[in-house]
Amino acid sequence: MAKKRAAIRKKVNKKKNAFAKKHSQKPFRDIEKDGITYSFLDEWLMDREQARLSYVEGWSSKGLSVPLDFGLSFHDCLEWVAKGRSYKTAYRRVLKPYYERKAPKIEYHERGKLLQIIDMADVVFKEYWKYWQNFDKDFRYLFQEESFNVSHKTKNGHEVPLRGRWDAVYQSNDNGIWLMENKTKSVIDELGLLAALPFDLQSMLYVHALQTRLKKPVAGILYNVIRRPGLRQKKTENHEEFIQRVQDDVVKRPEHYFMRWKVDLTQEDIDKWVTRSLDPILDQVYLWWQSIKENPFEPWESSLHYANPTALFTRYGRSRYFDMITRGSTDGLYQRTNPSHKENDNGTNEKSK
Repeated sequence: MAKKRAAIRKKVNKKKNAFAKKHSQKPFRDIEKDGITYSFLDEWLMDREQARLSYVEGWSSKGLSVPLDFGLSFHDCLEWVAKGRSYKTAYRRVLKPYYERKAPKIEYHERGKLLQIIDMADVVFKEYWKYWQNFDKDFRYLFQEESFNVSHKTKNGHEVPLRGRWDAVYQSNDNGIWLMENKTKSVIDELGLLAALPFDLQSMLYVHALQTRLKKPVAGILYNVIRRPGLRQKKTENHEEFIQRVQDDVVKRPEHYFMRWKVDLTQEDIDKWVTRSLDPILDQVYLWWQSIKENPFEPWESSLHYANPTALFTRYGRSRYFDMITRGSTDGLYQRTNPSHKENDNGTNEKSK
């Protein structure tokens, strides 16, 4: 068994070394050149080695994830209509191509589940659009699906580029500037979400970046939540019958699926978050990167780099890098070579939820 593991690790290391040599030891992303995103910070805080595997070496999962694929496909539909296109064409122009891109990357037996995810996203999106269209048409948007790249200097003088993508930014009737955050969730704890929002890493990072870009105060966040259907297909149902039952449920109780809350923010809230959370985190990220950037493919001489053993398991089960870390296997992973700034550091759209 030990010999087999050693052989697998040798094979993987050979592949990794060939990748590094091919790209002249250049990382997939470079913090100082490419900036960092919420997704990178989220993964780095959990485990620096897993963040490095994604950020430096470009590894990403090619498997199916119901929460992720529903969130990504739904957000792609929102982006489609933000460009002025009809919601009625979203399935043909957005969801069908999503399926066609994703299907070859997953196991054959998973493709039926992917189709179910896509069709659920379709019926939920159409009802979402009908539910909110009269309200949304009066928005005075400053940005929709706008990418940002702003420079932030910590109180200790470390300069770090911050990168991401705002769902939407609009101006209210009293000329206040609001960030709109779209989230897809299966379980919704309203009180918990609202209480935690002024401390939320992604939301507050985007608010801070927005203030930096506009040089104007941000009044707050409009938290736009879409519930991912929790219904399960019955053994007696075919695919079409199940999707029809999902649609009937959404039509019957739209308030269960579509919720919005406005959370006011003061400048003190934002400044306190930057001082107590963002700056300390970015200082640590900066020092970590400086300690490994000369050879980020072999970071183990740095005392600031480590693998967090508790991160091998997440609330969803095994980490996507579980097999790579524990037995050197790249099964279920693929390696990216051409970074897209529309992607986050996990290989998905940055606004995936």
